Amino acid sequence: MHTCYLLLVAVLLATPGLAQKAQDSILKTDGARLRNVEITEFLLTGVRGTRGNERFEVAADQVVSVEWGNAPPQFLSGRAALVRGDVRAATQMFGDVKSQRPLVQADAAFFKIKCAVAAIGNDQTGAATVGQHAKKWLVDYPQHWRTPEVLLLKGRAERLAGANDDATTTLLQLDQLATRAALGTVWSLRAKSELALTLLSSGKASEARTTFQAAAAMATQRLAATPPDDGELQTQRTMARIGEGETFLVEKDYVRAQAFFHELAGSQEDDLAAAGLAGEGEAVFLAAVANNQPADLRRAQLRLAAASVRDARSGDTSAKANYYLGRCVLALGRELEGDAFRQRASAYFQLVVSDYPSSRWIGPALAALGK
Repeated sequence: MHTCYLLLVAVLLATPGLAQKAQDSILKTDGARLRNVEITEFLLTGVRGTRGNERFEVAADQVVSVEWGNAPPQFLSGRAALVRGDVRAATQMFGDVKSQRPLVQADAAFFKIKCAVAAIGNDQTGAATVGQHAKKWLVDYPQHWRTPEVLLLKGRAERLAGANDDATTTLLQLDQLATRAALGTVWSLRAKSELALTLLSSGKASEARTTFQAAAAMATQRLAATPPDDGELQTQRTMARIGEGETFLVEKDYVRAQAFFHELAGSQEDDLAAAGLAGEGEAVFLAAVANNQPADLRRAQLRLAAASVRDARSGDTSAKANYYLGRCVLALGRELEGDAFRQRASAYFQLVVSDYPSSRWIGPALAALGK
């Protein structure tokens, strides 16, 4: 009798959702973590669930991330692969997730899309496929906490697929949703910045510049009324300023681009100064290649290295700097960089992939690595 009882308990414990309640956790923007909860709903307004016999809801703008209790092994492996920057492996692992909890299955599908977008590189066909997966996810979960991010990812995938009109429609939809559902300034800024990149991809540099300028003004105005430690708003402002400078690069106005980024590099704020140094390094590099002036590549290297050091956030700016440092080494070639120049360049590209998996530079880095 005792043996049968133990066997029954073992079976119950081994059966997901049968003997154990989920023990999820939610990380909030203030650093607090809600532990031992069961998440039951994802809504645009936030995350709902139970803690013991009590129900709770955390507002969407207060949620940083969620962790699933008893998550399937493939889900955990996918998260680990994402953290180490192996977005292709992560895409496969999230696609293999099978869970009895619909919320976990939806989250696995979300992460599969997120990783697949990061892994696109120059694969336009793959980008189009990811865009279709994102479209289906949005049909299945139109009012989900992650719906805004999937709209952003869908727009990015469509841009990378060359479907700029579709991307524009998607990103305008996100901007309208941010206003209608009161999602906050950050989501509107993300939509505007991605829309500006789409305009840039369409060769509409002047329109893109206007959109970047509007985003930077919005972020600056919001920062004036927000505690100065609001990192996301600062990031969005920096990205908008970078984007404005990059419009000159698309127009091949390297002199104006260098002047713009040189002024930005003189900022007293580390994030803007680092972005300015990286942008100036990029402009010098592109001008050196276009005008066949290899001596200027050394000047570009100095600016890019300084940007990586100055980037206190170790974010998109560092990723950009390392990507172009790799491009510089390739452009200098064996004669100026030695026999191992390709390996050294690959090391820079691999650093982007490994250390900055959410950066927009991971695609170009993967393409440079031939992955």
